[in-house]
Amino acid sequence: GLRALINSLSNTLDKKHVTNRITEIKIKSESQKKSYKKSTEEMWDSIPMPPARMMYELAQSIPDNAIIVDDSISNRVHFRNNFKSVKRDDIRGVRGQSIGGGIGATIGTKCAFPDRPVIGVIGDGSAMMTIQGLWSAANDNIPCVFVICNNGMYRVLKVNYKIYQTELLGETEPVGEMLPHSDFKTPINMCNIAKGMGLECEDITSPNQIKPALDKAIKSGKPYLLNISIDGSL
Repeated sequence: GLRALINSLSNTLDKKHVTNRITEIKIKSESQKKSYKKSTEEMWDSIPMPPARMMYELAQSIPDNAIIVDDSISNRVHFRNNFKSVKRDDIRGVRGQSIGGGIGATIGTKCAFPDRPVIGVIGDGSAMMTIQGLWSAANDNIPCVFVICNNGMYRVLKVNYKIYQTELLGETEPVGEMLPHSDFKTPINMCNIAKGMGLECEDITSPNQIKPALDKAIKSGKPYLLNISIDGSL
């Protein structure tokens, strides 16, 4: 079956068709890059920090031999646009928008690659799903770094609800931003939680704090959490 499909495609796809398709993809890719850059420029220096700025600063700060676990969820578009220079095999993570796996995946990746820095980029809502994993990292002294994208909400629920309203229901004025019970009205103090489970932690609110904090976390040789406050607006 598969061989027959390959033979069939080989007979129908000529070199010109393939070349044209590659050109189309390159043009589309460049257009997306320009569109992304334009969409992030206006809010670049805003506080709370835009997720695009957070990902840019983080990507500029990671060691060359680091392995990154992507559990950034609704901020994944910013992750992918800023971590393109990282080798494909050095980025681990889940597909789709399932949440809760980032802490365990970061710990497991560090166990598999003990001689390399391992950094988990994890949404705050996702972290809360399996927050007890921090204790496992501390208890077994697994020196990975957990970077929390803290926007104070389950933003992925808002994003998906907005998509549902616009693409499936055809609504022109979606209200995903106001989705009930998706905001953390009682703030989650990630550093208090991390310290209570035996980790060192640093709260970050400014882009220029990211590199020195990450360097310190990696050099500590201990499990470490960086709690980065970012903007969560849709």
